Amino acid sequence: MKIQTMITLGFMVAGMTLHVQGQSGKLPEENRFTKTVLAEKFDEPMEMTFLNDGRILFIERKGGLKAYNPKTKEVSLIATIPVNTKYTNREGQVREAEEGLMGLIADPEYARNHWIYMYYADPTEKKHVLARWELKGEELIESSKKIILEVGTQREECCHTGGGMTFDKVGNLYLTVGNNTSNSNSDGYAPLDEREGQSSWDDQRGASNTNDLRGKILRIKPNADGTYAIPKGNLFPEGTPKTRPEIYTMGHRNPWRPTIDSKTGYLYWGEVGPDASDDSDRGPRGYDEFNQAKGPGYFGWPYFIGDNKAYPHYDFAAKKTGEKNNPERPVNHSPNNTGLTELPPAQSYDLVSLWYF
Repeated sequence: MKIQTMITLGFMVAGMTLHVQGQSGKLPEENRFTKTVLAEKFDEPMEMTFLNDGRILFIERKGGLKAYNPKTKEVSLIATIPVNTKYTNREGQVREAEEGLMGLIADPEYARNHWIYMYYADPTEKKHVLARWELKGEELIESSKKIILEVGTQREECCHTGGGMTFDKVGNLYLTVGNNTSNSNSDGYAPLDEREGQSSWDDQRGASNTNDLRGKILRIKPNADGTYAIPKGNLFPEGTPKTRPEIYTMGHRNPWRPTIDSKTGYLYWGEVGPDASDDSDRGPRGYDEFNQAKGPGYFGWPYFIGDNKAYPHYDFAAKKTGEKNNPERPVNHSPNNTGLTELPPAQSYDLVSLWYF
C-alpha cells in the first residue's frame, strides 16, 4: 500500500448496480491531479493524519505509529503501541483478525497542545480504547497518555472494528465503532441469532442496542483533563434510561472512515455490507452504503439495509422465517438486548447518498 498526495475513492462498476440519489456534479478532469508516491511497503497501514509542520503520521494495524517527513523524505517509527490482533474461538483456535491499532487523528489545536488520539484493541482485556498522547517532535510521551473512552468487546469471533475519527468545527470528536459481530452462520444475511450462547452472532445486542457503543458513531467533546463532555443534540439526551449519551448515530454494521462537510456540518461515512448475493426469504441481498447524516439518527442495521430494505425475523433454532421488520416502528426483542425495546424510526433514505451491490 502507498501513501499518496491524493486520496481517491473509486467504485468498480462492472458487475454491480449503483443507486445514486440527488444531483451528481461534474467530475474534475484527470489532468488536474498528480499522483506522487511518497513511501511504500508498509505493514497493514490503517489511517493517516496531517500535522501543521508538514509531517504525515500514520498507523499500522499491528501497532506501529510512523511519520513521513517531507523534508527528508524518510519514514520513521515513532512508537509501537501494544495491541491485540487475534481472536480465540470456543474451540480454542487462535486466528488473526481485524483488531489492532485502528484509528488516528491529530487534535485541531495540535500546533498548540501537540495532542494525538489513537483507537486500539487493548493487548490483554476485551475492550477497544480511545486514548490521547502528547507528541513532542519524534517522541510519543507515554506519561502523557489519557484514556478517554473504552468499548467492551468480544474476542471469540471476528469482525468489524471501526476506529475512524474526525472533528467538527467546534471541536466535537466523532468516532466510528464497528458492530463486533460475526456473520459466519447467517448465510450473508442479518445476524439475528438469539439462541443461548450465540450472542456473538446476534447484532441486536450491538448495533441496534441503545445501551451499547458497538455499531455506532459516537460524538463527544474531549476535555483537557482527559475526560469528555456530551454535546447537545446527540441521539439520546443524557439521563435517558437504557441508553448511552455518546451515541450520535446507530444501527451500523461496519462504519469505517468518516468525514465532516466543512460548510454544512453533515457527517459522511462508508458502510460495509454483508455478503448475500441474492434476495431470498431470509432478506435482501447485501448492499454497501455511502451515508450522509444531517443529524442524529438510527440507520437500521441489522433490521434494514440500503433504502430500508427489511430483513425478517428469523428463528435460528427452528430455521423458520417470520414477519419483516417495520422501518417506521423497529423493535428489539432480543434476549441479548440491554437497551430500549422500541427504537427510533429508521432514517429515510433521502439522507443516504449512494448504495450499491
